[in-house]
Amino acid sequence: DVTGQKTLIENYSRVQGDYARIMWSPSTLIPPIFMTNENGLCLEWNDAMQKLSGIKREEVVNKMLLGEVFTSNDYGCRLKDHDTLTKLRIALNAVASGQENIEKLFFGFYHRDGYFIEALLSANKRTDIEGNVTGILCFLQVPSPELQYALQVQQISEQVTACTLNKLTYLRHEVKDPEKAISFLQDLLHSSGLSEEQKQLLRTSVLCREQLAKAISDSDIEGIEEGYVELDCSEFSLQE
Repeated sequence: DVTGQKTLIENYSRVQGDYARIMWSPSTLIPPIFMTNENGLCLEWNDAMQKLSGIKREEVVNKMLLGEVFTSNDYGCRLKDHDTLTKLRIALNAVASGQENIEKLFFGFYHRDGYFIEALLSANKRTDIEGNVTGILCFLQVPSPELQYALQVQQISEQVTACTLNKLTYLRHEVKDPEKAISFLQDLLHSSGLSEEQKQLLRTSVLCREQLAKAISDSDIEGIEEGYVELDCSEFSLQE
């Protein structure tokens, strides 16, 4: 059927034309875009991506996206560190294997002129008509100054929380053995001949130790900082 074949060719040409207009449009509405095949080779690096990175399309096409284009070395789009490269590799491998697409992964790289760029990466798998993954299509969103500030605040907050948790872990480790020693001594005193006044002092010290143990075992940093604590209630005599 010549008519059907002609229609197919026309549709293909129209799609190719739309693809070219989107990929190479100088419009600021078109985001930075890059694309890989199923083997991880860079197939496209659009005009916006060239401007954002300072690296020309011909320098990256047919090179491995991770390791040759985005690198932890002093060439290509240099990432902040090797951990960032590893994080990016894990995320894109998940997309390439068909597991899940990426929605706004935060990462950064250095422009060719040396200044640092922070962006949000969205990545979607490319498939053929049979559903086989043929590569990855990636978009970058460069946050506005307000969003960049919010992300920086979030990063600082996460770092502070991690630092606090490390300090709390260290404190627990340092207090744990002395607390066990006190508990052992209290058990020994229970079996010794104590006066009523001494027994009362022992009961009070046991309650204090248990409260200390409860406090250092609480890992809810946010709750502790906001003053939320779980109270234990028990009956006691005013004479005590």
